[in-house]
Amino acid sequence: MYIQKLNFSDNRHKKLEDCLLYFDYFNSRLKILKYNVLSNDLTDEILRHAKRENLGKVIINCREEDLDVLKKAGFVVEGVINGFFRGKDAQCVSFFIDKERAQAKRVEEKDKILKMCMDKIPISQPEELKEGYQLIDCGEKEIPQMIEIFKDIFKTYPSPVFDANYLKKMIKEKMLFKAILKNGKIISIASADMDEENLNAEITDCATYPKYRGQGLLTNLIYSLENDLRKKGYYTLYSLSRAINPGINILLRKQGYHYKGRLINNCNICGGFEDMNIWVKNIIN
Repeated sequence: MYIQKLNFSDNRHKKLEDCLLYFDYFNSRLKILKYNVLSNDLTDEILRHAKRENLGKVIINCREEDLDVLKKAGFVVEGVINGFFRGKDAQCVSFFIDKERAQAKRVEEKDKILKMCMDKIPISQPEELKEGYQLIDCGEKEIPQMIEIFKDIFKTYPSPVFDANYLKKMIKEKMLFKAILKNGKIISIASADMDEENLNAEITDCATYPKYRGQGLLTNLIYSLENDLRKKGYYTLYSLSRAINPGINILLRKQGYHYKGRLINNCNICGGFEDMNIWVKNIIN
């Protein structure tokens, strides 16, 4: 399986005809971010670029009408995000250049976790935070503490959340970070990566220090993010959670998210490539 030892600074965008591509070397994948029309020739050219760069996987969230072209090229559907394109569904489609990367591991264990999630009943709203806890929107002054909790929880992470300049840029441009403080210190954090063009947002960057888990902190954070995004007119929220981690999958299920597929060896997190479960929630009024 391809695992390239490159930094996030090596990642780059590239325009190919009317497509915007993202060469994500840290996660050994090529992401098709935007496109107008996917022809057979263009799809083949995209795959040639990925193979030339020794990337293990090509991923795209595509419109339903483009599935035939992608399937003909050898892409497979791994899931769906309902309402991704301003209320219209996106198919989560992948091409595995590295055939070993297409092989999921510990499948029975992950399916058992998923079955356990499905037995959970969604809650209407979280319990109130304990006295002494404070929920905030993160700004630039919280960045050092944000980096501290991310480094403590994640050995590796698919986006550069250990980098202060990256966090500063994301806070300014497209991401809403919320955290819970105790005695002025961040003990839990989550974010929404907002796609203003398509009116969807990814709930991500969820982390809580171990000693504070089991208190509903992430539930409160996600609930607060949802309320803000609902006010902004967003259609759909989704989250990609580590399939091997029971806690975050149970949390999302109880929060009213619906399981919509599994992305195999999708990203470099916690020290290696991991499968990510897709959870989706429609929040349009």
